Amino acid sequence: MPEPHVPPFHAFDRLRTAGAGFQESCILAALGELDIATQILGRSNNASAKELAKGLQLDLRALTILLDALAALGYFEKSNNAPSNDARYSVAENYIELLDSRHPATFIPMFRHQGNCVRSWVQLARIVTDGQPAERYGSILGAETDNVSFILAMNSIGRIFAGPMVEELTKHGVLHFPKTNIRFIDIGGASGTYTLAFLEALPQSTGAIFDLPVAIREARRRFAGTPFEGRIAFAEGDFYQDEFPAGFDFAWVSAIVHQFGRAESRDFYAKAYRALNPGGRIAVRDFVIEENRTSPAQGAMFAVNMLVQTKTGMVYTFDEIREDLSASGFGDVRMAVPADTMSAVVVAEKG
Repeated sequence: MPEPHVPPFHAFDRLRTAGAGFQESCILAALGELDIATQILGRSNNASAKELAKGLQLDLRALTILLDALAALGYFEKSNNAPSNDARYSVAENYIELLDSRHPATFIPMFRHQGNCVRSWVQLARIVTDGQPAERYGSILGAETDNVSFILAMNSIGRIFAGPMVEELTKHGVLHFPKTNIRFIDIGGASGTYTLAFLEALPQSTGAIFDLPVAIREARRRFAGTPFEGRIAFAEGDFYQDEFPAGFDFAWVSAIVHQFGRAESRDFYAKAYRALNPGGRIAVRDFVIEENRTSPAQGAMFAVNMLVQTKTGMVYTFDEIREDLSASGFGDVRMAVPADTMSAVVVAEKG
């Protein structure tokens, strides 16, 4: 009998590695939900499984296995290799700020958000069968904390990219206006990560954040007592339903439109159009996928995320974005900042 065909090792290895990728993601999600690293750091970055299990009311055996996995992956360090509950654990130096939920640079909210994504993504086969988004199963922290985690997760990412993004917008002329004291609105601006970057880059400008009450609460906390507090206004609302405040020269729409279908996108852009003064400008930051919808690969993967999470959401081509902006009244639609990531920016003008 002929020998069975053996696939190329690189193909096998890729599938093996990709198929197991959920494991580390779930370990980090558990780390985030239980906030274990912060608890260790609160004990002078030195704690045993027994101490943590008692303090957090966790199962000792289960916690020890999780701690050992985190040490094996390099996020934690273990004082010895003995299988003892008396071993001491610490957060590896490179990860201290990122794994401390009290630190401004913390990545803990993103792990919590990604845990919720995993609970949705695991339903993908059923979603492709019936076309309905995932049933939502929240974390052990509860729905309100999950909402806050999503808002702060956007800050975990945004704080790295906001400054460079504003530099790109400046370089490509997006932030060049006839006057220096512009008014801008950050629609769906969450805790104000990009708002802060705009206020820093445009020292004579004033801004407003429009978002849900839970997001505005976090934004107020961010700006309270800072030098920017007097230059920022807050407006609570739901961009699916409510009109935006008016009288602005610039509208920033960051990672929003992928949540919409085409009709919803046009309604949204029409409201943004009404919020702008004549001569105003809108900038839409998001993935812009090629016509074949397979490039960039990150965009194609994110389209699956929208399939899982929303009823009509999608990643759009430039032509689709241009058509929807034009149908809402905008002109001079152009790709201002090309990118293979979610940092592509499409700009349009209100005549």
